[in-house]
Formats: sequence, structure tokens, C-alpha cells
Amino acid sequence: MNSYETIIAIVLMIIIGYICRRFEFLKAEDTQTINKIVVYIAMPSLIFMAMYNADLSNFKTFGTITLICITMGIICGILAYIFTYFKGYTAKTRWGVVAASTLFNSGFLGYPVVLGVFGATGLVRAVFYDVGSTILFISFGIFFLVLYGGSYQDIIKRSVLFPPLLAVIMGVIANLVHLPLGSVIPSTLTYLSGAAIPMIMLALGLSLEFKGIKEYLGVASFVTVLKLVISPLIALIVVGLVGFTGLDRTVTIVEAGMPSAMLSLALAITYDLDIKVTAACIFLSTALSMISITILILFI
Repeated sequence: MNSYETIIAIVLMIIIGYICRRFEFLKAEDTQTINKIVVYIAMPSLIFMAMYNADLSNFKTFGTITLICITMGIICGILAYIFTYFKGYTAKTRWGVVAASTLFNSGFLGYPVVLGVFGATGLVRAVFYDVGSTILFISFGIFFLVLYGGSYQDIIKRSVLFPPLLAVIMGVIANLVHLPLGSVIPSTLTYLSGAAIPMIMLALGLSLEFKGIKEYLGVASFVTVLKLVISPLIALIVVGLVGFTGLDRTVTIVEAGMPSAMLSLALAITYDLDIKVTAACIFLSTALSMISITILILFI
């Protein structure tokens, strides 16, 4: 499939998930079960095989992609903080918006899009971009622990012991030491990998919630423009400054244009931030990202 057809297929899978919820074939709470299968089985299998088969000779470039993600997250977070500060929002609302603005959905949405359009070679670059998102999540977790208190075990469980991150580490190590896997293990992981994309898209469709968006339309619109328009435009400048070309350039810009991460809602729930405003930012940016990502892929 070409880029346009891939995006249409992804959108259709999301719509199918939403229809399943509307007609109660599946319920919103089923999203948790599907996400567990994705996070603990399908996505780690996909990532491990991508890292195991990747050409890691450009490791320095991959590290730069991770740093660009962190840089983009910090810039978006600062802009969101300034916006909410001058709007006079409470601290809980402000940090909820900043978290939604800083963290990218570079894994749950980024992986399927990049893999579908650019293949396994592009996916490797998307994985290293997502490592930057994980680092941002860990940093936020530590910051909120200091600010509001909480459990370090929760941060370790959600980040350091996050199965996709462990899959990155294990896949890279297996690649570098040329670990023989035989034929059965790669075949099994490949089958499991095939479940990742459709299950992620179905889960996204199931989780879409239109209620309450009108109340926070203003701030959600700001975050959406920040994530889907301003961030990739800044990334376009950054990749030019570091000399990226080809897939390195394209994948980095596309990942920089991903919507707010679902993990930002986890932070909002854990530290009692403004959950409704964070959810509104995630929903609107995710819904409109199907249009913006299509434009990005077609014109960059």
C-alpha cells in the first residue's frame, strides 16, 4: 500500500473500534485488556524483532533522534506552561496541560503509522524516537513525585520496567552479540507482532470519548495546534540543522507530529492533576492527527 492507503487503513481500524463501542460489541473497559496484550506481548515482540534485524551501524544517528524527541518535548512543554500561566489556570490544570503537550504518542500511534508507511527500517527510527518519550515520562514522574509525593515503585514499573523499553534493550543486545535465535522463536515473535497494529488501532477507537470536549475546547485546541502543527515545523528546522536526510529526516518529523500521549493521562490520574482537561487534549489531538499526519507524510 502507498502512504495514503496506509493512513486510510489505520483510520478505518480506529473507526471499527469506535463502532464496536457504540454498538456494545466491545465496552470501553475492554480497552484495558487489549492494551495489556499490546503492551506486554504484541508490541515488545514487534520492537524486539525490529531491533534484532536492524542495521545498528548508525547508532550515533539513532541517539540523535532520541535527543531530538527530548528537545521537542521540552520546547512544547515550555510553550504550554507559558500559555497556561498567562491564562491563569490552577497548578493542577497547568501541569495536566503541560504533560499532554510534552509527551508524544510516538509508540501507540507512531509505530503503526511509521511501520505501515516506511517499513521495518523506518520503525527502528521510530523506536529510538519513542525512547525519548519514555525518558520524558520518567522525568515527569520524578518531578511530580517531588512536587506532589507518590511512589517511586510506580514510576519504575511504568517506565524502567516498561515491556516495550525492555524489548528495545534486549533486541539491541541480541543484535550486537549476534545471538542465534533459531527459526521457531523469530517465527513466534513475528506472528505476535502482527497483532500489534490492529489491536492498537481498535483500542484507540474504543477509547475515543466525545463527552466533555466542549468545556475544554480552547485549551485542547491550543495543545492540538502545538502538537500537530508547531512541533513538526520546529522539527523540520532541527533535522535540517543536524543534517538529517532520507528516512532519518522523514520519520523524525512525522514522529514529532504525533498527538498527546495516553501516558500523560496516567500521570494526571496518578498525581491528581486535571484529568478532564488532559483527556480533552489527548482526544482532540488524536482525532485530528489522522488529517495532519496524512498531510505530513504526503508533503515532507
